[in-house]
Amino acid sequence: MAMKRVFILAIASVLITAVVRVDRVDGADPGQVRWGSGPMPQAGVCFFDDTNFRGQYFCVRSGEDLAQLPRGMNDKISSFRVIGNVEVMVFKDARFKGPSGRFLTDVRDLRRDGWNDRISSLRVTNVSVAWDRDRFPVWGRQAMPTEGACFYRDVDFRGDYFCVPRGASYAMMPAGFNDQISSIRVIRAGGVLIFVDRDFGGGVARVTSDAPDLRRGVWSDRISSIRVY
Repeated sequence: MAMKRVFILAIASVLITAVVRVDRVDGADPGQVRWGSGPMPQAGVCFFDDTNFRGQYFCVRSGEDLAQLPRGMNDKISSFRVIGNVEVMVFKDARFKGPSGRFLTDVRDLRRDGWNDRISSLRVTNVSVAWDRDRFPVWGRQAMPTEGACFYRDVDFRGDYFCVPRGASYAMMPAGFNDQISSIRVIRAGGVLIFVDRDFGGGVARVTSDAPDLRRGVWSDRISSIRVY
């Protein structure tokens, strides 16, 4: 009876271990990454299979990467949450190839950003200073970033401007900036997404190269939120 009890306990332990292994989502080894609902890291990114951080997810800690998402997860990410001072680079193809995007902030709906179900590999790294989601832009003649975009008050890149580093975003342009952008210079970034409404709502357009006159695309003075990727 005692040996039978030990045998039953051993089987139960194996089953519990198997369940934990399946649900474990905080590693970056492709063999260990699974959709689930496990604990989130203190610094990393969690990727969800539905918009608005819903459904099952898996997480990748800062300093880790996935050269190829496992079958069943490839091209299935619909939103992600950035936790701590980190950034994530996402790639359309495996092994960090193809079109890429850099993000320092949460993305609730990758359909709006053109990345829904299109991520095949990714890399999560530390950043020295996290993007302040509550900061406001300042019109002026500031230094331009090595990667990012600059937004001008006038057409043909004239007048005052403000710049945004690649990966950052403004969910709401403050008074004096809302609906005041007339031209955009893209600097070594994947592109810029401009939205008619705050919180990345309403009409959206993708800008992948310099746009000297947004009036030609009926976007002049109509931008309320932006994302540079």
